[in-house]
Amino acid sequence: MNQINTNNFDFLRVIFALTVAISHFIELSGVKTIQHLSPLFSTRLAIDGFFIISGFLIAKSYNKSSSIKDYIIRRIKRIVPAYTILIICCAIFLYFISSKDFQSYFINKQFWKYLIANLSFQNYIEPCLPGVFEKNNINAVNGALWTIKIEEAFYLILPVFYWLVNKKKWNIYFLTFIIYLSSIIFFNYFVHVDKYRIAKQLPGAMSFFVTGILLYNNFSIFIKLKHYLIVPCLIIFILEHFILNTQVLKPFSYGFMVFYLAYGFEFLNNFGKYGDFTYGIYIYHFPVIQTFVHFELYTKYNPLIIGILTFFVIILLSILSWKHIELPNLPESRRKRHENLLGKI
Repeated sequence: MNQINTNNFDFLRVIFALTVAISHFIELSGVKTIQHLSPLFSTRLAIDGFFIISGFLIAKSYNKSSSIKDYIIRRIKRIVPAYTILIICCAIFLYFISSKDFQSYFINKQFWKYLIANLSFQNYIEPCLPGVFEKNNINAVNGALWTIKIEEAFYLILPVFYWLVNKKKWNIYFLTFIIYLSSIIFFNYFVHVDKYRIAKQLPGAMSFFVTGILLYNNFSIFIKLKHYLIVPCLIIFILEHFILNTQVLKPFSYGFMVFYLAYGFEFLNNFGKYGDFTYGIYIYHFPVIQTFVHFELYTKYNPLIIGILTFFVIILLSILSWKHIELPNLPESRRKRHENLLGKI
């Protein structure tokens, strides 16, 4: 049990979050001198990595919970408080950079549609606020939030998965295979008809999530085999991702690569001792970058300096969010774990 808890998922999640943030910075800032760097920061791989880790850690959380109610409350407390504050703060404070006056902004159907849609995790219904970021290349307030509704759906699907396995006695490998296969078929069909925006949504993302569950439920087996499986998985991943551009065995091969990294570099195991700033980096970076773009800071001043300032603000918000919003809502056992790690410094 101690071995499963000793990992560097905190480090990997921060890397994935920063990858998404840097990719969006390159895309949104419009700084021409860094556009060629875009292929180095794949949001697709970063988000797939998040989904794999989620499958592993959420399965672990579910099995440690005393009841489904306890599990759901834990999940709500981890995601909802910071997310809700973010949506409300954006809705209120972005008024000050809107082209609309007070009445045209707050007594506006789009404002309330944004608020209701985003608070219910349906960001695609209304991603924009009245008169906000109109001159930006993309005027969405926060284009990174589309994955949160998928994460929430994962939370709800997992108890059903274990109910079928534990109560209805479905074979766990058969169920995993059916979910994996269905996800692969969904993804490849919509990619084939050039609809990646649909392909990457919930059914298409399930292959990565269920890979994380598989790794959790067979932890001891994969730990024993990790040095033997890593090379074949690496070859399959390179072949599918970079050459064939397919997704058949890629979720499993990439999932095992993430798993191998998580349990392969012990010196990174205490990376999260100061806190878990991943969620904050992920949900706050987009509106911060958009605000800097709105004020044309990347074109008026040295983009390198402004870029550093951008990420300073993002990380500062993430630290404040962790200390004052996220950490107080964690279960007591997790709060103590972070306190104990800090005490060893």
